[in-house]
Amino acid sequence: MPDIRDLWWAAGRLSYDVSSTDWMNARWHASLRRSASLLEPGWPKEFSGGPFTYALPTVALLLYARPTDDEPRDLPVERIIEALTTREPALEDVIRRGLTDRRHDLDDDSQLSALVRWLTEYREPLAYSAGGLELPSTESWPGGTLMGAAAGWAAQSLTHHLGATSADG
Repeated sequence: MPDIRDLWWAAGRLSYDVSSTDWMNARWHASLRRSASLLEPGWPKEFSGGPFTYALPTVALLLYARPTDDEPRDLPVERIIEALTTREPALEDVIRRGLTDRRHDLDDDSQLSALVRWLTEYREPLAYSAGGLELPSTESWPGGTLMGAAAGWAAQSLTHHLGATSADG
């Protein structure tokens, strides 16, 4: 249970206001709730770190950045999985475009912009420690963005738990 509490604690921490308009803030909060609800059945109980830790904001950003006629609670899980696994255009680009369409300035110092930059920054592969020792496979990093790694984990988890989540939403 503490791991599930961590998921919801993280959702609460990300529930800051993203705009001066109430409907955009409400949509962001609804996106976070839906993301946490969908990820909850597959949330790992035996690990404290890994790509799953970035899945909550990744799925929430995907839901928030969708066209305004797609309410986060109404988007079918199958479409979410499709969006997470589609390579062209890249998920990072889809989310950036959706956010700029909502008039978010991704170059400002807002919390949302900082979150997007952090998740979409390319990180070099990492296979060795600072001392030159080879890292175990669970600690190595193949390179890429945190958002890309989280999207892969989220798609796999949602696909595995689709029966449990599709009834919810």
